Amino acid sequence: MANKFCIVVKALILNGNKILIIRRGNAEEFRSGEWDLPGGKLSFGESPIESIQRETFEETGLDIEIIKPLDTWTFFRDEEQVIGITFLAKPTSNNISIGKEHTEYKWIHPEEIDKYPVHEGIKKVIKNFK
Repeated sequence: MANKFCIVVKALILNGNKILIIRRGNAEEFRSGEWDLPGGKLSFGESPIESIQRETFEETGLDIEIIKPLDTWTFFRDEEQVIGITFLAKPTSNNISIGKEHTEYKWIHPEEIDKYPVHEGIKKVIKNFK
């Protein structure tokens, strides 16, 4: 069997002292109904920054400016290794329009993250940011 991996990017979007979280739709096959940061898989030929800007716009309607990379991480899902980069970003637009993969959004204080069902890796990134 061939070794498979994918690269995923996430955006910790900071607006004042709050961050944006979005809720995965119940039809999603991976962690449906949980809260997450905007992001997704790199498409072939994209840079990580191009990918996170595209994914954030598709999922939220927001344009973002990347401030800096925050963290890298990895985990295994089925027969695939997922390698991720989380970027700190700020919105350059403010009209949120949730895409078809998600059901709602919230701006929260980072210390509120434990109130939401969120992947432990995402919680770790947020807690390390605070």
